[in-house]
Amino acid sequence: ARSGTKSFMEAIEQGGDFSMIGQFGVGFYSAYLVADHVLVYSKNNDDETHLWESSAGGTFTVALAPDAGLTRGTRVVLHLKEDQLEYLEEKRVKDLVKKHSEFIGYEINLLVEKSTEKEVTDDEAEEEKPKTDEPSVEEVDEKKKT
Repeated sequence: ARSGTKSFMEAIEQGGDFSMIGQFGVGFYSAYLVADHVLVYSKNNDDETHLWESSAGGTFTVALAPDAGLTRGTRVVLHLKEDQLEYLEEKRVKDLVKKHSEFIGYEINLLVEKSTEKEVTDDEAEEEKPKTDEPSVEEVDEKKKT
């Protein structure tokens, strides 16, 4: 497979007349069913990273993206619509990828961040405070018996 971004950019520079639909295929535009803004980073081994960006509506931009952190491949970033936040759920995304990628012969990576919330008592919170070498102030009860 090869990235068509370089030839696409060359065609634009030569004054080509491009409409959004058809450049990536109709399936790609289904992203706008759940997202209001889409970013596509693309990089192959022999080319620089490019960023295709659009909020639909018939316009898009393509620009170099040297700080995208890609060594090779494609990264698609969807800015989800407020009513489509169910697609942030790991299980929902995994189920969709599994369902629609049965015959895809290359690896699909899903980057997942996990966090755990833990309730602690006030005593536990005090114990978890890091010890420092800095001086500290301690409250003293002045009515202490001697």
